[in-house]
Amino acid sequence: MRGFDEAQVRFSTAVRAAAPLWAAGCWIRAGLLAGVWVTLLWADPADRARGAAQLLVGTGAVLLAFAHVRPEVLAALGQVPGLRRLVDHLTSTSGRATVDASGLAEGAGALLATWLFAGPFPLASLPPAARLVGLTLAVLYVWEAVLQAVIDPGWYSVEQPPPRAMRVFRRTFAPVLSTIILVGAAPYTEHAVSTTAWLVLSATPYLYYPVWAAFDVLLRASVGHAGTSHLLNRQEIAVDLHSRVKNSAGLLQRYVDEPAPVLAEVRSLAREVLMRVEEMRRDVLDVHRDQRRRQFGDLWDTTQRVLPSHWRSACVLAEGGAVVLGPADAQIARRVLPDLLTNALNAGAGSVELACRADADEVVLTVRDDGPGVTAADLDRPHGSAALLRQRLVLFGGDIEWTVTGAGTLVRAHWRTQSHEAGTRLSPPGTDRRGGR
Repeated sequence: MRGFDEAQVRFSTAVRAAAPLWAAGCWIRAGLLAGVWVTLLWADPADRARGAAQLLVGTGAVLLAFAHVRPEVLAALGQVPGLRRLVDHLTSTSGRATVDASGLAEGAGALLATWLFAGPFPLASLPPAARLVGLTLAVLYVWEAVLQAVIDPGWYSVEQPPPRAMRVFRRTFAPVLSTIILVGAAPYTEHAVSTTAWLVLSATPYLYYPVWAAFDVLLRASVGHAGTSHLLNRQEIAVDLHSRVKNSAGLLQRYVDEPAPVLAEVRSLAREVLMRVEEMRRDVLDVHRDQRRRQFGDLWDTTQRVLPSHWRSACVLAEGGAVVLGPADAQIARRVLPDLLTNALNAGAGSVELACRADADEVVLTVRDDGPGVTAADLDRPHGSAALLRQRLVLFGGDIEWTVTGAGTLVRAHWRTQSHEAGTRLSPPGTDRRGGR
């Protein structure tokens, strides 16, 4: 059984968290870029044409980012002549902290969008209010695009960890970007935003540090919770393995170690051990299964798994799959059911049909098969399978009857209900378990 790999779980958690964050970020950047497009409405026609040309780079970059988070879109783009190498490049960079074409395109698009409102050659015809709004939207676009790189799951990759230079660069993202905004959006001309707005916008990259810290805190909390859940789950499995499998296996060993073991009882106990192991496997795989209240259909499926493969197709559950059995009745059924099927098939039956019924008084298993059934000699053998099955049922206030019919054999095995939960799904709504309304 594999242990708990904290680093791998951290990376897997980051990948799971980054997928919706990246998709949401694409929509946020698309909205910010749409706002930048709207500000061009206040520019002169000539400036409007130039602004549209500069914004096409950022728009294409956002569309490429959308494609990057959708494998089916990348696969479709790979069929377009000339784009195969680009698609291979984007696919190879997924889950890695590296610079890719999508990031470079967004960086260039963000710079060109920013220079529409500030820097060395802004659009001169924009009014001050539109210029301030446009620059704010452009800087927020830059901020959000770089944020995706700050919390990229590639920083936590186990198999392809980022190089040392990239790790250093991650820590210096904020001052580097702040410097770029200070230099790139400086009031070089009279068509510029106020110095206060310029300084405030250039300080926004330092918000990466609290966001990064919060992301790491959430990752550590998620990994810690996963580790605790993993430990508790393994402890529960160990307890179940001891109480459900080891006890049955120990009982089987004691029977085998006796001077003259009863082979029929040994075979029955061996089948129970197999049933326990298969049940536990299914319980571990199905986290929603209620181990305290089992449907008879679950026991039937488990029995099918432990039967020889050439017998499984001959057995059919005709009725009672939804009957709910309590722990004690499920334990009895776990011993009785495989014995009933095995006896019928060993006696020569080619097809076996089983039904289950349970109420407040008794649990009844009915088997119809096309075989001759057990012989009188088998019933008279005190250590035979049929006799041991009857003895077991009598202990719980039940019995078993074999009836030879024209089409085969009818077997009715029943015992007094041991659990008050038995058969609850068979009671009609509003019906009292004692028969009243």
